[in-house]
Amino acid sequence: MIGLLKTKILALFSVVSIVKGVNVTNAIEVETPSGWVKGYNITTEEGQITRFVQIPYAQPPVGNLRFKKPLPVRKWEGFQGISDEQATWCSQWYYPAPGTKMPKIDEDCLFLNIYVPGRISMDRNLSVMVWIHGGGFVSGAGSLYNPIKLVSKGDVIVVTINYRLGLLGFFTMNDPLASGNNGLWDMIEALRWIQNNIGAFGGNPKSVTIFGQSAGGGAVSFLALIPQNEGLFQRAICQSGMVYSLAVSNRKSEKRTMDFLLERTRCKGKQDVAKTLECLQGLPVENITNAVTFMDMLVPLNLTIEAGGFLPSIDGELIKENIGYTKSFDDELYRFFRSIDFMSGTTDGEGVIMLQSITQEVQNYYNFSIAEKVPSSLLCEMAAPGYVASVAGNVPELSQEICDFYNITGDTDAKSNKICEFYGDYAFLVPSNILLSIHANGNSKSETFQFLVTRRSPIALIQTPPSWFKGSIHGDELPLLFNVSSIRPISEVELESLKREKKLSDTLIQYWTNFAKFGNPNGENITEWPSYDMNNKRYIVIDNPIHTSENLKPRATDLLMRITEIGRQRIEPAVSSANILHNVKSPNFLKDLWSFHANLFQNGFSFIYLLCYILLLLL
Repeated sequence: MIGLLKTKILALFSVVSIVKGVNVTNAIEVETPSGWVKGYNITTEEGQITRFVQIPYAQPPVGNLRFKKPLPVRKWEGFQGISDEQATWCSQWYYPAPGTKMPKIDEDCLFLNIYVPGRISMDRNLSVMVWIHGGGFVSGAGSLYNPIKLVSKGDVIVVTINYRLGLLGFFTMNDPLASGNNGLWDMIEALRWIQNNIGAFGGNPKSVTIFGQSAGGGAVSFLALIPQNEGLFQRAICQSGMVYSLAVSNRKSEKRTMDFLLERTRCKGKQDVAKTLECLQGLPVENITNAVTFMDMLVPLNLTIEAGGFLPSIDGELIKENIGYTKSFDDELYRFFRSIDFMSGTTDGEGVIMLQSITQEVQNYYNFSIAEKVPSSLLCEMAAPGYVASVAGNVPELSQEICDFYNITGDTDAKSNKICEFYGDYAFLVPSNILLSIHANGNSKSETFQFLVTRRSPIALIQTPPSWFKGSIHGDELPLLFNVSSIRPISEVELESLKREKKLSDTLIQYWTNFAKFGNPNGENITEWPSYDMNNKRYIVIDNPIHTSENLKPRATDLLMRITEIGRQRIEPAVSSANILHNVKSPNFLKDLWSFHANLFQNGFSFIYLLCYILLLLL
């Protein structure tokens, strides 16, 4: 019978010999609609949980399924689930941190991991939190993030998932045979599996929260802006990651990546897309993952990258346009998004990521070292013009506005931090502000909450910044929510420092899990978290002590929103053109065409151009 639970008590010593770092007391077997799974009871300082690792949610994406949407997993015979803490990772670039264990990496990787508090019972109806890991859409794995603290203290089920990364997850030939976004499709298939199976673990499929950090937070926002996902989740949390205009790849960079890949794999020159795809599907997976590297994405003497084929793209199905260029809050695009509860926030030092993109070549060109400073010339001559050109086209006066706004007077450290703020603002903070306002504007049906992390973590999960850099850095909240020792080794000194943050950690866990259970993070014995509204735009500051503030960086938000709006108006004629061509036989064709003409005229196009365009349509 589906959902039947049977427990086999195993000899303690026989299990401990293969599961390290935890106290394993017995094995648990659960029948799900997909088949039987095996998990293990784990006792830790935080309490007892049951852990199910490496459960398949889709068919292996190998062979002729490479570069294809995931197919639902077939019902299996026997048992799924392993005793190890780490599931297989998806194929990726991997540079192990010193002292870390080499994981198993394979193309057959569409697995999820389920962590249940206490005993397993179908009657518990627990809320479910689905973690989408970060890593720039090119690296990482679900099981790197151990959610024992969230599960045992928050009394929720946490599911961590793998999804295809890099070219295997996002390569596109802009053809129905290879349309891209397979990493996003993997996430959707995992959410479908959860809907169908989580009840067997005592989970409530009608109380699902998706949450993620960095690229995982960006993925959460993409999923929330796809109306077809309605019913798969009811709440969303974005941590230092959000869709914005540069998070959606463009055709030019996609073609550039495709040319690199086909040339280096000898799959170029095939007679059609089908033959080219067949060639790529027949290669060893390492030939795909190693064909195009991060260095290939870099633009010489520039801080931007050409990451087409490594990012979500406009495929005409999941993503029909660059949704990073935002619209009016009442647009149909946001209908589903505004129906769910939404929480979003960043750290105050997201600009640290900018430092990682400053190559030695750039430092030599401007004669500086990031160990000492970042000069204003880098901002005004490279960073600002590069950003404006990518978002809004060649508009020097906008670059100058950015230069004037972020180039402050003061000591070298203050000026360097302000320049880094520019990157943190346009890539993280302002996109978060914009989507929070879209969600909250006139919305009485769901809840909206914002946070800002200003507390520096004793455990830095990215490269430690220079001594002059101020603020909480990218990922600083993660050690407060997860055990992150699988990401990198943690010293005794760091561990002791983290223990002193226990009260803050417990509070964050209460906020996050309350939001997952009730759509509201507030609860007993914690600082009240005001909801975000269009009047005050209140948010909570995660520090010691926790406190509240309002209207985060309004001037930076106004400036960067205005630049993005100019970019949206620039691309609208091309979008309108494609829509009109698609609807040429519709009864409203002439009306649409006239509206298109008006748009062209406002953007500097002549009526002669329109006449030429009509002739082309009629040929």
